[in-house]
Parts: sequence; C-alpha cells; structure tokens
Amino acid sequence: MSQLANLLPLFAPPHHITDLKIQLQYALNQNGSLLDLEWDIRSIHFIDLAGRITLLWPQSAPIVPQTLFAMVQQTPEQTAHWLSCKQDCRQYLAVPQLMAGHTEGTLVLGRLVSDVLLAFRALTGADIAITTDLSATNNLFPAATSPEFLIPLLSMQSPQMLRDTDATHSLAWEKQGEWFDVFHLELTPQLSALIVNRITSQRQSITTITRNSVVIGLIGLVLSELLLLLVMHPPLKRLLKLTLLLPLLAENRFTALAQQLPKVRTWRLLHDEMDVTIATVFQLNQRMEQLQRERETAQMELIWLADHDPLTGLPNRRLFYRTLACAIDRANRGESGGVLLFFDLDRFKDVNDISGHLVGDQLLEKIAQQVDNFIGEDGFLGRFGGDEFALILPHQDIQHIYSQAAALQAKIAQVILNTDTQRYQLSASIGIVLFPEHGNNIQTLMANADLAMYQAKRAGRGRSHLYSEQDEGRDAARARLVWTDRILEALHEDRFEVHYQPLLEIVTGRIWRAEALLRMRDQQNKLISPGLFIPIAEETGLINTLDRWVLTQAIAQLQQHPGLSLSVNLSANALTDQQLGGDVQRLIRDAGIDPARLTFEITETVAINSMSNAVKLIDDLHTFGCHFALDDFGSGFASYAYLKQLPVDDVKIDGAFIRYLDYNQEDRIFVRAIAEMAHTMGKRVIAEFVESAEILDILRELDIDFAQGYHIARPAPTLPPLT
Repeated sequence: MSQLANLLPLFAPPHHITDLKIQLQYALNQNGSLLDLEWDIRSIHFIDLAGRITLLWPQSAPIVPQTLFAMVQQTPEQTAHWLSCKQDCRQYLAVPQLMAGHTEGTLVLGRLVSDVLLAFRALTGADIAITTDLSATNNLFPAATSPEFLIPLLSMQSPQMLRDTDATHSLAWEKQGEWFDVFHLELTPQLSALIVNRITSQRQSITTITRNSVVIGLIGLVLSELLLLLVMHPPLKRLLKLTLLLPLLAENRFTALAQQLPKVRTWRLLHDEMDVTIATVFQLNQRMEQLQRERETAQMELIWLADHDPLTGLPNRRLFYRTLACAIDRANRGESGGVLLFFDLDRFKDVNDISGHLVGDQLLEKIAQQVDNFIGEDGFLGRFGGDEFALILPHQDIQHIYSQAAALQAKIAQVILNTDTQRYQLSASIGIVLFPEHGNNIQTLMANADLAMYQAKRAGRGRSHLYSEQDEGRDAARARLVWTDRILEALHEDRFEVHYQPLLEIVTGRIWRAEALLRMRDQQNKLISPGLFIPIAEETGLINTLDRWVLTQAIAQLQQHPGLSLSVNLSANALTDQQLGGDVQRLIRDAGIDPARLTFEITETVAINSMSNAVKLIDDLHTFGCHFALDDFGSGFASYAYLKQLPVDDVKIDGAFIRYLDYNQEDRIFVRAIAEMAHTMGKRVIAEFVESAEILDILRELDIDFAQGYHIARPAPTLPPLT
C-alpha cells in the first residue's frame, strides 16, 4: 500500500496543479472505484500538517484510529501503520506526501482485513481469527475465516489456554470426530491472531503409521525370535546335553562322560564357543580321570605303606601286631597256639657306622628276603624297624622249635654282603616265646620275647633262648619299666629339683662355688636316692632330658646371683649328644652370663671310655669359655697320659681317698701325688667327701685348692651364703 500511496498523486490531470489536496481529490474522483476493486482500498484520509483531515474518501469512511492519528501528528515525515478493529477490522497505512520537496501532509489508506484472511486461508489452508482481547471473559472475534464454524470452535477453550500457545507450543483438541490445532500470534498490543489448522488427516496418518510401525515391529520381533531360535537351537541343544552330562564328573564316571560328550566340529567355519567348551570339558574329564587314577594308586600305596615296611616289603609292626592278636585270640579260645620268634641282628650298628646306612639297608633287604623265602607259607614274618624282626610259627614241640631257630640262624649267616673294603656276614640273637603259655596278650608276649632275646644276646652272638619265668634280668626289666614311668611322671609333675653343695676355697676360706646335684621326690614328697633313677635314665636315654633340665636350672641361678659359679655333672650320653654344645652356648647367650662361671664335671671312667667325644666336647665349650672338671679321679686309671689328653681345668679326687685321709698314710701319699701332678699341669685340685676338720687341715697341708663335703655343708635346695 505504501507504493500505492506514493502513486496516487500521479493520477491527477496532466495540466499543472500545484495544490496537493486538489490533485488527490481529482485522482480519487476519477479512480476511486478502481482503488476499491483492484487494490481493496476502502478509505482514504489526508491529514495536513496542522492535524486536520482535509480529504475523506468515501464520505462514509470511518474516522482514523486515534492511535494512528497521534502517531502521524508526532512524526508526520515518517510512514506509520496500524490495525484497528472497532467496527470492522481495517489495516491503515500513513504515508507522508511531498510537494516541491516539502511535506504537505499525510495520506492515510485503509483496507479491510477479511480479504487478507481469506488469502491466508487460500495460501496455507489454515483458518485464522482476529481477536481484540484474549484476557476478556468473552472473546471478541471481529474477523475470522468461516466465522460460523471458527468462532464457536475457539469459544470452547479458555482464553488462558489460547494465550499460552505460540508457534512452537500449540493446543490441539477434538470436536465431533475432527481434530484441530491452534496457536496464538500477537499482532499488536490490542490485537492477536489465532491460527487454526485441521489436523485430522495428519493424526490419522500418524495413527496409521504408528499402528503399522507397531505391527511391523511385532512381526519383525517374532521373525527375529524365530530366526534366533533357529540359529540358537543347535548350540542350546548341545549346551543342554553338556549340562546334563557334567554331573558325571562329580560321580567319577569319566568313561561314560567321554562316550556321551557331543562331538567337536572340526570345520573352522562351524567351530564356535560351544566346541571350545566341549573340548575343554573333554580335557578336564581326561585330567580328572588321570588324577583319580593317581589318587587311587596313591591311596593303595598309602594303605600298603600303613601295614608294610617300605624297605623290605615285609609287614610292619602294625600289621604284625594285628596278625599276632588274631593268633592269640584263637589260642585263647582253645585252638592251637603258636610260637613267636623275636630277633635282631648282632653287630648291625657296626655296619651303619663303618659303611653307612645305604649298605645297612642293602644288608637288611637281603636278610629279609632270605628269611621270607625260608619260612614260606608256614609262618608270618614282620619287621619292627631297625634290625628287629618277628616271626609267628605254628605250635610245635620244643625240640622242633630249637631246630627251626637253628635253621633260621643258618639262613641269616648265608647272607654275605661285600663292599669295596668290607665283607659283612651277620648272626642273630633270637628270643622264643610260646602262646598262650608265655602270655595271652600282645604286651606280655612281646615283653617276654624281648627279655628272651636279651638273654640270648647275653649268652653270646648267634644264640637262641626260650623264655622262662626264672630268666635273669626279668626283675631288672620290670624295674626299668617302673622307674621309666616314675621318671616321666616326675618330669610331668615337676618333682625334680636341684640341690646345691658348696665348695670351700681352702686358702682364702671363701665360698663362691657350688655343685648342682639333681634330686627327685616321690609322690609323698620324699627324696629318692639318685642311685635309683640315674642308671635307669642313662639306660633309657632319659638322662639327656635330665641333663638339659639341670643345665637350665643352673644357668637361671647364675643369672640371678652374679657372684656365684656352679658345677654341673654330665652323663656318658652327653658326650655323644651332638646338639649339647650348641644348646649350652644358646642358653648362656640368652641368659647373658659369663661362660667361665659354669663348670662341667665328667667322671674319669666315662671320659676315658669315650676319649674322642670327651675331648671334642671339652674343646668346643672351652673355646666358648666354659670350664671342665674331671670327677672321681683315682677310681679308674688315674693316668698322667690320660690327664694330659683331657683339657680339663679341675681334677676332683675320688672320695674313697679322702674319707680316711686323717689316719691312712697311703691315701695321703696318693692325694699328694695327684695334687703335685695336677698343679704341675696348671690344674686345680678338689677334694670331695670332706667330713671333718682334721681332714680339712690335712688338705690344707697337701696344698689342695677346694674342699667339698658334709663338714663344709650338706646339699640343700637353697644356695649357700657366698663369702
């Protein structure tokens, strides 16, 4: 319309007219109907600079909207436009008019909006309605396409819902089976447009597409599941079969599992994870079958080893006792009795000591095989360990038993083993017992058989002895058993104790040394003489335990009394105890005491009988710092040569030469000689069994260093006062 406003003055007559108002009036009179028909111009106003409407076309045209009028007055040189819906909806355009380069006024063109709305509908297919106030209770729609339909449709919705819509957030609803979509578009602060689209066909299309998509999806899902089932059925079938077969592993049915396992496909294109799993299960089955066989083999070996000697293959003590118990039971029920031969090999220890245990084992194997072949099915042979064997034979007369024992001796003597340097041929000492005559249980029978073998060994090597109630050593054997139990009980119940007997330094009259003596109390708390239990302890090997117990107690006392020195007796077994030296050094280091405060006493006889062991032990502990004393000197060899070989610090004269020293001149001469010899070698001399002042005076004259005896003090559980 702005171009039309600029062209309108040109419709004036060709002759020169200088008045713009006349030009416009002429143009309207000549072409006004054309403007209405061609341009849809329904009203024209001309407002001069004074704000007066000097031209109006047609005469019935509505007045210019006040807002637009004010805009023209404020800025007459600018173009302005306005939309007004007072009586009807019109669009106004105010265009300034120039004449000779000067603004003469403003030409205001107006046209109806209905044609625009119809054109919008024709172009977009959407209905449109102009509303003056959406916030009003009753919407006013001054212009609308299809007003008889559109206005009732829009009136169904609340103004707030319509006002909240825009081009991106529309409002849709359904009326009489038809769907509509509306959104709000603000034209001016007072006017808005509501665009209404018919979306029934679109919704139907969406519904149809959605339904088709769902159907197609379901069909695709079903087809996919069918295809998946078709693809997965063979491997799942194989997996199910494998699952059902796996429990056979737990049942150790390895062959059945191997036979029923699905085949592994070898073609690489068909080879998948199931084939790998089946191959793995097959390998696992083979491995478990192998392990099961090995376990059963090991179990059978363990069962065999539980009842047999691994070296000789003979029944061991456990199986032999079980067999012997059955034989004794039969004899106790009145069936035929039997004979038990218990024997060991004479001088077998020498074989191990000279040529080693490997040669000893070879000799044992040969003898076991020889004896086993000799008795055959007539007897039951077993090995108890070491060189001890036992043989069960059927009951027979005494003469035949001795013949069997002699034949057994001969068979053993036939076994000869040659080494590079030695030739070994052994004999056996055989103890013979009859059952049930000599015992109706295993314990009694074996004890009597052991005693009979001991009697045979005492009679000389290669002998046999039939057990008798009158055998020597029976009481001694029983005493050993009794005292062994009593010693073990005393150790367990802590009934051993140490008594201390002081040693007087004769020259100074001081007491700073004592001898630690082992004592044992019975269950009534009475002291037991060491002569009753010490020999048994030495014979049974318990003396090693007692030696260490006394040593531990002595070191504890040395730790508590810094000015004290103690002497401890060592048994013959201690000289062959290879761990004793290390144990002594460890105990002394742990206690943190001076090793020189501890003296070990060994008897002359024991030292000479085991000279090499004694010298080694003395040297080891001497180097560490301990002292040694040779006890009971004079009771044995009393040799200068032996004394020279033994690196002892003290010589302790046997009490037999001290007890009668006050009136026996020969004893004085002997004691003086020992003292002079010992002092010459740099050794101190100790006299024991000093029981009177007279003897002490004589010892002082003989230059004896220390005195020990009842005259000085008796052994007591408490330490003597140190001086």
